Amino acid sequence: MNQESREDRRRARGVVYQPERFCREVDRHAARSPRERAVSKRGCHAERASDGARVSPWFALPLARSADEREGSAREQEPHLETDMSMNIFTRNASWLMCSLLALGGCGAVDAEDLADADLEDLTGESSEALTVTYRSSAVASGASLASLTLGKPAGTAQGDVLLARIANRNNATATVTPPAGWTLIRSDQSASQLKAWVFYKVAGASEPASYAFAIDLASNMAGSILAFSGVDTANPIDAHSGQKNGLTASFDAPPVTTTAANGLAVWFGSQVWAGATCPASPIVPPSGFTEPLDTCLPSSSTAILYNAAYKQLGAAGLQPAFNGSSPYPNTNTAQVVALRPAGAPSCSVGDTFSTTVTTVGTVASTAIVEPSGIAASRVTPGVMYVHNEDTTAVVAISTTSAATLGSFNVSNVTPADWEDVATGPCPAGQCIFMGDIGRSSANFPTPPSTFAVYRIPEPNIGAGQTSGNLTADAFPFQYPDSPKDAESIMVHPTTGDIYIITKSGTGLSKVYKFPTPLPTPGTMSTLIFVSNLQLPTTTDPNVSYATSAAIHPCANRFLLRTYRRVYEFRAAAGAAFETAFAATPVTLTDTVEGQGEAIEYQSNGAGYFTMSESPSPFKLKHVSRQ
Repeated sequence: MNQESREDRRRARGVVYQPERFCREVDRHAARSPRERAVSKRGCHAERASDGARVSPWFALPLARSADEREGSAREQEPHLETDMSMNIFTRNASWLMCSLLALGGCGAVDAEDLADADLEDLTGESSEALTVTYRSSAVASGASLASLTLGKPAGTAQGDVLLARIANRNNATATVTPPAGWTLIRSDQSASQLKAWVFYKVAGASEPASYAFAIDLASNMAGSILAFSGVDTANPIDAHSGQKNGLTASFDAPPVTTTAANGLAVWFGSQVWAGATCPASPIVPPSGFTEPLDTCLPSSSTAILYNAAYKQLGAAGLQPAFNGSSPYPNTNTAQVVALRPAGAPSCSVGDTFSTTVTTVGTVASTAIVEPSGIAASRVTPGVMYVHNEDTTAVVAISTTSAATLGSFNVSNVTPADWEDVATGPCPAGQCIFMGDIGRSSANFPTPPSTFAVYRIPEPNIGAGQTSGNLTADAFPFQYPDSPKDAESIMVHPTTGDIYIITKSGTGLSKVYKFPTPLPTPGTMSTLIFVSNLQLPTTTDPNVSYATSAAIHPCANRFLLRTYRRVYEFRAAAGAAFETAFAATPVTLTDTVEGQGEAIEYQSNGAGYFTMSESPSPFKLKHVSRQ
């Protein structure tokens, strides 16, 4: 929250802009494509604030002392290195949209239709294509006493599709299956003697045969299926997999998997011992939320096989819940799951060492942002981050490689009082933005409140062209189980969707609460659940221990927490549950040295973190890379 009044800070932002020099530099250095000429020909103009008394360096030219120098006057600088990337536009060919968006800050108007023509990849540095793995079709086959099982090519299979084959046999668990050329074994799971199941994959080429023969070294009753999927990363299609045998039970349990890429697809295979001359009406029930394209059997009075397949779209990378199915029959079975990686998806990784160099990615140019208090990485479009104001309904999407504006939205069905932080995470709509109206020190309050709210907003698809408009929020009011608290940090778990609130205390002892699950109907008051105390280091400066923002790692049981003066990471022990991280000793990371740091977020692939300061303006997006 504020260390100075909003009025003082906003008066201090009165400026005399000098964008003429910036525009001349763009004119002189930018590649002269027709669209870039369309930007520069509109000319430049000066903007003058009514009481401005200083030159604004918002366009990253050395016309005045830097924002870092101004920030440094507010506190003692700590040793660090900083690289300013905002001049990159002048040292290499500038993308048209970069120039256009910067032009909006002072180089003249840009036509909306020109902006719509721009390539999002120029701004984000990542592909803007929808990363969706799609089921295409399947084929099944079975037979008794076979030396080879022949499965047809799924209908509509195209070059670049990924094919998954599951082969199961009865009463020869020591058997070995030899796949056709081009197929790779992912895993096999078996009982002591009655059942064994293999899973293979293949990337479809330009010319595929009409069928595939899987040979077995011990003649057996065999059953199998092939499923075809499009939109899969053909270079590294298998993100994760697991499986196990379940003995004499109706439960089809598979160990949870940890994915490294967001927006993949889980494919689940169930195989079960059966003894029946006909197939039951509903042999195997897949895990909740899965779509089941096939559920059938190889009938036999003594050595039959029930088998099915199902799939489900995944959200954020990380530890997924266990995908467990069932059957009406308590017989030996295998449950296997394969997570497919979407094409173009960045992988997610974990590391403990971070650079001591701080990189200034760019400056937020959107005039809708006047008091940023949180940032959150998009779970839908790579290279996109959301930033919000503390007490208005604006949410702006920016590039993680330049801080250029990619979209601007108004949030409705809200009454913002003290929006302190933002997070993204799973929700019934797929992926959502969560706004934390959780502070107690806003000038909007006649008296400090005793109830608060988290707002949930379906995340727009920036990559698909959804870059403006109104976003309608669901409100989830809440109260604390003990007494009202001041808080500025909200986190949403990327897999479970659990919503955490971390309180703010100058004593260094923060508290962690979370919403009950499942969430109630929007508008229903919730009483938070106390999770843990959270001890932060203390010094004579209380700003070292005021928790102002937090974020959960996209694929590991750890989280970032920043204060006005420090950046910490809390790490759960290997194999331990996420919430054990709250009791971990905080690890001090590289501080980005900001005047009033109130925003932090992991890079979407875990390879670093971003920060932003609420003041002073201009508001710079900073980044620290993992080494």
